[in-house]
Amino acid sequence: MTSGCDGAILVSAGEVSGDHYIASLCAKLRSLRYDGRICGLCGHESAAAGADVLWRSERLQLLGIAEVIGSIADIFKLWGEMRGFILSETPPALICVDSPDFHLPLIRRLRRGGYGGKIFYVSPPSVWAWRSYRTRDLLMYVDECLPLFKFEHDYLEKAGVSSFWTGHPLVGEFADLTIDLEAVARRVTGAEGLDRDRVVALLPGSRMSEIEQLYPVLAVVAEKLESRGFSPVFSVAPGLSERARGFLLGKLRDSGQRYYDGPGRELMALSKAVAGSSGTATAEALLLKRYMVVTYKMKPLSAFIGKLLLSHLFFALPNLLAGEMFFPELIQGRATPEAVAGELFAWLDMDEAAKAAKESRMGELASLMGTPDAYGFWAHRILEAL
Repeated sequence: MTSGCDGAILVSAGEVSGDHYIASLCAKLRSLRYDGRICGLCGHESAAAGADVLWRSERLQLLGIAEVIGSIADIFKLWGEMRGFILSETPPALICVDSPDFHLPLIRRLRRGGYGGKIFYVSPPSVWAWRSYRTRDLLMYVDECLPLFKFEHDYLEKAGVSSFWTGHPLVGEFADLTIDLEAVARRVTGAEGLDRDRVVALLPGSRMSEIEQLYPVLAVVAEKLESRGFSPVFSVAPGLSERARGFLLGKLRDSGQRYYDGPGRELMALSKAVAGSSGTATAEALLLKRYMVVTYKMKPLSAFIGKLLLSHLFFALPNLLAGEMFFPELIQGRATPEAVAGELFAWLDMDEAAKAAKESRMGELASLMGTPDAYGFWAHRILEAL
């Protein structure tokens, strides 16, 4: 499965968004003339950017605590494989992205096993929101944290963690973004009769566990939208595992739903409103000035434990920036088709002046996401440390 990684940068990303960050960071490192090997736990996008996949990231595409518990045997196996490899090959740097329930125990095992390389944590755990005790691990074991938002950086820095921030990576990506909306519309499967002025994007998620929970809700929302003359289009996220992709496409084809098999941001740009899974998509919607109804459903045990541990009021990133419920959040039992459709119609039926005021506020919130070229900032931090 693996081969020598001597002198390489090892990467570890289990989520689709994390794989995207690793792929972009890989491209930036190459542009800065880093010619060493980049390898590790990653996915399709990182592989396309030149990283060597030693372990497939889909092995770690989990949603909540209960899902982690249910997959504990596989997780222990992966921990063992990675720990043994890293301690044997001793790469000079390890870059972890998100997935704290996997990465923090891995980092502890590595440090206690004598690993002395530099450890960078991109999108570190949300210690400002819940399980603040994990700050100790960041202090003890991580050389540099590279958070996505300034409020995260401020919290970490105040706690004594070595943290560096300049902006969210999406800021730079969206600053240069050009989308051919006509081409996007043509690529919608089932585009016959598509009304481009009434498209609503539905995002069931990027993990199997998300899709299983959200697709049934959004399928009914799509029916309600169609009954009002709108054109709902489902997003088939890039980077889905083969199992998740097959499951979602099977559901969409069986029901005759329209879908877009491409970057979710392109579908959102075509749309008048968005509804779907919390996560990176909420930041993308904000940057595109697309109103989003945020839904989040987990298995009951995950939701119960999360409710006990959470210490903040909001899930969606724009709401955290705003300090208020700017995008509607419909969580667990509140994420019903009726509630989601109701919030969408409230926006779609809103008068233009009120919409313009909301969109102006979106621009203000987006400005809080920092400056462009986060990938360049990260790459320089990593190369300087090495």
